[in-house]
Amino acid sequence: VYEFRLLAKKLQQDDRIVYLEQVKKKMDMDQELQELIKKFNLLQYEYRVEMVKEEGVRDDAKLEQINKDMIAVYSDIMANEFMMEYNECKNDVDQLTQLIQTIITAAINGGDPMIAQVPEGGCSGSCSSCSGCGI
Repeated sequence: VYEFRLLAKKLQQDDRIVYLEQVKKKMDMDQELQELIKKFNLLQYEYRVEMVKEEGVRDDAKLEQINKDMIAVYSDIMANEFMMEYNECKNDVDQLTQLIQTIITAAINGGDPMIAQVPEGGCSGSCSSCSGCGI
């Protein structure tokens, strides 16, 4: 386990992970993005508050407007340059994580961790639905 922890420490130095952390910091420093996120969270809260009201008291028109506002704000968030950069970096890190999980699973199941690969189309996480990754 100690050796695995050392490998995990080394993994933190991977360019993809280092870059992801840098992008997270950029996102945190972007005031416009942070304001959009706050606005989105507030809209979500308002939506939940209205949604739990009993029928007849709940204002469906208000819910519809809040939903439209949430969609617009979400679109603005996702169009932010740092958010787009984050999503791209996050996908790279997720692919790395999936490969690492595949290698570990192969080793645990007696497969060869040196040749284990993530199946094309990705891994659902359920071996019962898998056509085979060699583990």
